[in-house]
Amino acid sequence: MPHIVTLPVIDLLPGMFVSDIDRPWIETPFLMQGLLIENETQIATLQHFCKTVTVDRSRSTGDAYAARSNGKDLPRTPGMPATFRQASDAQPDDFASICRQLHGETYTRRYRYAPELSNDQQSRLEPELLYSAPLIDDVKNTLKNIRDALVESRNISLKEIAGQVSELARAVERNADAMLWLARLRSADQYSYDHALDVSVHLMVFARFLGLPAKDVERAGLAGMMQDIGKIDIPPEILAKPGDLTEEEYELVKSHVASSLEMLLGQDGFATTVLEIVASHHERSDGSGYPRRLKGERIGFLGELAGLVDSYCAMTRVRPYGPAISSQKALETLIHMRGGKFRESIVDQFIQCIGLYPIGSLVELNSGEVGVVIQQNQVRRLKPRLLIILATDKSVERYPVTLDLMMDPLTLEGTPYRILKALPTDAYGIDPSEFYLG
Repeated sequence: MPHIVTLPVIDLLPGMFVSDIDRPWIETPFLMQGLLIENETQIATLQHFCKTVTVDRSRSTGDAYAARSNGKDLPRTPGMPATFRQASDAQPDDFASICRQLHGETYTRRYRYAPELSNDQQSRLEPELLYSAPLIDDVKNTLKNIRDALVESRNISLKEIAGQVSELARAVERNADAMLWLARLRSADQYSYDHALDVSVHLMVFARFLGLPAKDVERAGLAGMMQDIGKIDIPPEILAKPGDLTEEEYELVKSHVASSLEMLLGQDGFATTVLEIVASHHERSDGSGYPRRLKGERIGFLGELAGLVDSYCAMTRVRPYGPAISSQKALETLIHMRGGKFRESIVDQFIQCIGLYPIGSLVELNSGEVGVVIQQNQVRRLKPRLLIILATDKSVERYPVTLDLMMDPLTLEGTPYRILKALPTDAYGIDPSEFYLG
């Protein structure tokens, strides 16, 4: 059954995505090409102006996946929610539906072939999400197995996690934004696992942005994944303590760097470069870090990158001793550290890499609509791709649609869309978990 079907307007239903019509769009009241039908009024308008329309089933939502096509019911896979029928075969472009699928399922089957690359050597966001999701689950399972082995004082081999990080590096190469999203969507709700994955992915994205060799990107990712492994030796009540640590407790926490190095020494795949990153990821440019109080350029370049990324990722996750803050607030905090704990050039480059509106940021548009940043535009950073979740009156969009500001779409008033401001994740009473922001 094809994804694209031509229907008489009498067969239209809410949830269908109309990708084309039998006349120029400019001859209709719809100012944007492409329409996700949300109500009967829109159907009536289409019936007034058109006889037939083209429907893209892969971008439709809800029960529209089971809508009639030329008098025949579309196939339905038993036991599969309506929104995700044939998702495994169709590689749908519906970002919101894919988020629901990946956020809720404990296992996602990988496609047989990696997503195709476009002319810029990047894969499309949605297919990459579906393809790489199982890899994220594999990493989380491996981290759990490593932790269990350490708790039980069994010998460990880190060869498997090294191979998985190598595969993560290739996924980052194909589509960095997809990997940043998957770190959110496949959250294990366990800080140690989630933080390790966050740091590894962000560090590889940053290293790749800086144009470092592929081997250094991979080594940075491996260091980021394992740099806190030594915390297994610290009592859980200290790691989870909500208040300030005593001097003795803080010294114990700092010892995790040495413990991590001890565990990693002699492991396959852990070159000297990787160990150097682990050893210095808590050092700071002004000498305030630990364990050696190194200053400035005495800290290795990759080690300083790891320290900055570790700080950013810690701030944007719920920790035992504090709530998560928005990406914008985390960037503001790093800006305050600029020229102190981190060199100015490193902070500036990280902001360029992540963008003023990082993946997952909540933003308000000049139309009054509210959206989530789902993909960066590398050429024009102030024009990302968004998922619109609140309408102009701040009501929840039942069928969220994506909006690419790079395409210069127009608001209902006929002016180009633009971002007015970033918002906190709970703005307008939004539950972050409902839209997979937290």
